Amino acid sequence: MPPQHGRKAGPWHLPSDPAACRSARRAVRAVLADWELEHLTHTAELLVSELVGNALLHTDGPLRLTVERRKTLRCRVEDGSPEVPRRRAAAPDDENGRGLELVHHMSTDWGVEQTADGKSVWFELG
Repeated sequence: MPPQHGRKAGPWHLPSDPAACRSARRAVRAVLADWELEHLTHTAELLVSELVGNALLHTDGPLRLTVERRKTLRCRVEDGSPEVPRRRAAAPDDENGRGLELVHHMSTDWGVEQTADGKSVWFELG
């Protein structure tokens, strides 16, 4: 597990396969327990799974997860694609398209930042 320096944990390098979601949830759960923020665990696990799953579906290459403790909790998933994810309204029978809606409605804030080698998609919980 990468070091935790008080207010920052990670980055964790995640595999480019479905096991990345499980690894991300495990990392978030451990950090929140260490920081005594267990009350955020359920929501943080769900939302980090959505971001990692979205990155796996729409990008290639390595993923990284970082968790930061600010005035809020911030979870950030980085990938190598510059393509910005967009919220969309999923039809009732669509199998995809609800992840960013969940992130939007369940987080305090969320966004996308361009990085030198792709982007970072993040959410915050109060």
